[in-house]
Amino acid sequence: MTDYSSHIGIIGGGIAGLTAGCALRLQGIETVVFERAHEISEYGAGISISPNALRLLKKLDIKDELIKSSFIPKSAVFNHLNKKLRDIHTEVVTSSRQKLIQVIYNKYIELGGEVIFEHEYVNLNQDTCEISFNNGHSYVVKHILACDGIRSSIRQQYFSSSGEPVYSGYSAWRGIGLSSSKQVQFYFGPGSHIVSYPIDDEGRTSFVGVIKTKESAGDSWKMKGSKADLLEDFKNYDENVFSILDSTADIYKWDIYVRPPLKSMCTKNITLLGDAAHPMVPFLGQGGCMAIEDAYTFAALAGRSSSDYKNTQILYQKIRLKRNNKIHATSMMQGKLNHIENSVLVFLRNLILKYTPIISIRLRGIWDYDVDEEIKQL
Repeated sequence: MTDYSSHIGIIGGGIAGLTAGCALRLQGIETVVFERAHEISEYGAGISISPNALRLLKKLDIKDELIKSSFIPKSAVFNHLNKKLRDIHTEVVTSSRQKLIQVIYNKYIELGGEVIFEHEYVNLNQDTCEISFNNGHSYVVKHILACDGIRSSIRQQYFSSSGEPVYSGYSAWRGIGLSSSKQVQFYFGPGSHIVSYPIDDEGRTSFVGVIKTKESAGDSWKMKGSKADLLEDFKNYDENVFSILDSTADIYKWDIYVRPPLKSMCTKNITLLGDAAHPMVPFLGQGGCMAIEDAYTFAALAGRSSSDYKNTQILYQKIRLKRNNKIHATSMMQGKLNHIENSVLVFLRNLILKYTPIISIRLRGIWDYDVDEEIKQL
């Protein structure tokens, strides 16, 4: 048994776990990340990072490196099927999850962080803070950050009243191809929507199409599909919308799962971050951003409280629970607005989108959030 009793043990080497590792080490707090895979990786999928998270990545000295291999679209265009409604200025950085995680991982290693691979969590002893893994190894740490995703085993064991993952009613297609577009493109349709955006300067472009359906496609992020089936799901759209996919070898389809909002993100010496705490539908592009906010907030509080983790948890929960649950609910509502089928309601939605600043107002309410200001107020 290895003793990391002066370290925070982070379960999961994704966006939440690695960002927490970077932020904590910048506070002078020792960390060790346990990752079940044999290397840091992520299946190809696009991701957009909005200003609320970009400000934090800048403070962690990660933003500039991410931008080098990503894209900064100047506008987002909103369409109903094949008719343009309007475009707006945007401030997001668009990239791939793989690039984002690699950049954060590189910073974490640069800061002296340690990642122990091929360690899949099995259980832990809360009294001794000893974590056990499926390879027979166990480690004692000072505090545990559960960053092990929507199907978090730690959440399942220690937050059992929080409910199982449930199918949201949405299934999604994704792929990465080539395009000359320099904008974020949104397309609304009956019971569906599509979003695409460039993820680098070479024209690689992320495509995601979401449908509302009671039929489950299968609980796998890696399940391949066919373009013919995709076109059937989106037959109301002009086929030119899907030209991006002519240059991609693989198209994937997966179900989007959520879990009921938590009443608590902490228990004794365990704190939940990212999807382990608040998996949400991706219709506001805030899943990764909330994970970054969680990680930064916990680390900033831990640094201010001289590693008094009980006090850190109290303040972390006060700050993050309300914010995460609000974004979770707003994301669900956005899905309903995207997928309106009633022709009268579609007309009204499109009218509002076209002639009012409602989109910009809603985005500003999310993007202007300042973690440091909220910490200061507490």
